[in-house]
Formats: sequence, C-alpha cells, structure tokens
Amino acid sequence: MARYLRGELAKEANVNIETLRYYEKHGLLPAPERTASGYRQYTQETLNRIVFIQNAKSCGFTLREIKKALVRSADGSIGIADFIAVIEQKVISIDLEISKREKTKALLGDLKSNLESAERHPGVQETLHILKMEP
Repeated sequence: MARYLRGELAKEANVNIETLRYYEKHGLLPAPERTASGYRQYTQETLNRIVFIQNAKSCGFTLREIKKALVRSADGSIGIADFIAVIEQKVISIDLEISKREKTKALLGDLKSNLESAERHPGVQETLHILKMEP
C-alpha cells in the first residue's frame, strides 16, 4: 500500500499543507500513523478521502456536511437512500438560491434601465437625490 509524507500527500491531492492540517484538526481526516522518527505517514485511503472531500466541496457541500457524512459512513448509519435525500435537498437549496439571484438580477436590470431613462421613477429620483447624484 502506498505511503505518503505530508508534503507528498498534499502534492498528490493538489491541496495546500495547511489544508491537510485543517482537515486533521477538524476531524475530516483520521490521525496519521507516524514513522519511528515522528513523521506523519498517510495512506492511499487518506488520499482517496481528500479527493472525496474536494469533490463534495465542488458539489456545494460544506465541510460540516462532509464531516457529518464521513462520520455517519464510518458507523454505518448512512445508506444510498440517505445520500440521495441529502443530494436532493442540496439541489432544492441551489434552486432557491438561483431564484433569489435571478430576482436580484432583474431588480438590478430594472434599476439600470430606470437610471438610463429620461423619465425616472420618483423613487429612483429620490435615491439619486439622497446619494447626491442628481444629473
């Protein structure tokens, strides 16, 4: 089985050494074995776990959510159906965020159009007055 020192693992996983320290400190990675001279020695399983963490982060999961999944998987209390339910909830959350962002984008577009218009809405005119931006 492959063994990695901290720097080698960080390079192989394409993460910063500080990221490894953070993951260890917050329980995302198990404490590594140590060599006789005290160097941390990581396994291929640890590398796989880091890849999982990075992929989960890319999918929008927080480190807290990832840790919870790792803990539950370690004690066997999570199954595929549970994992699918979490994914579905994450998709719903993303859809809500997209909806909010689309509303904000529309409001900004309306504001821009109103600012460019010769006949501004009275509320926009008042805002420009408050901001001392009257033309």
